[in-house]
Amino acid sequence: MRKSIPSVFALIALLFATACSSDDSIEQAAEQSVQQFKEAGVQEDMRNDAIFVAEAASASMLQVQLGEAAAGMAVSPEVKGLAQEMVQAHQNMLNDLRNVADENNFVLPTTLGEAHHEVYQTVTEKSGISFDLSYLKHIVEQNEKLVDRYDDMASHAQVMALKQYASKQLPLLREHQQILERLENSLDNL
Repeated sequence: MRKSIPSVFALIALLFATACSSDDSIEQAAEQSVQQFKEAGVQEDMRNDAIFVAEAASASMLQVQLGEAAAGMAVSPEVKGLAQEMVQAHQNMLNDLRNVADENNFVLPTTLGEAHHEVYQTVTEKSGISFDLSYLKHIVEQNEKLVDRYDDMASHAQVMALKQYASKQLPLLREHQQILERLENSLDNL
């Protein structure tokens, strides 16, 4: 299948943005998936799908881990409430993604990718209101990236089940974006 120019640019941007080294869990999982597809004789280039699956898994793991950290570290009740919602939503997304991955022979990372691990470290090294602000800032950034990536995959994924998964998750991610922006604005006005 021919890829559209935006899809190719998204893949290139994703590759540069992740700057994955050989020990990055996202890159390892994507490479294992691609290798499995080649061994199975799949002719299509599955790298974009494989990277998306691995990154989406790592991103949801990050949201769950940050949300769990916020349960104990956040000072704002609004941030704590948001964190609980994010944990539940991203755990559900991760479970749905695992089902798609299992059914379509994608390998998922078992740990956060390097970039996601760095975000986790950056946020959790803070305390008090600094934690709340850092948590909110980083999940807003992560969610924006997810919306863009899921939107691209809803149109351009090779595997139909992956297109359907991305399409199904987009409304929730967009809703999260609106909630996050409102909360970020309210905290900025303090």
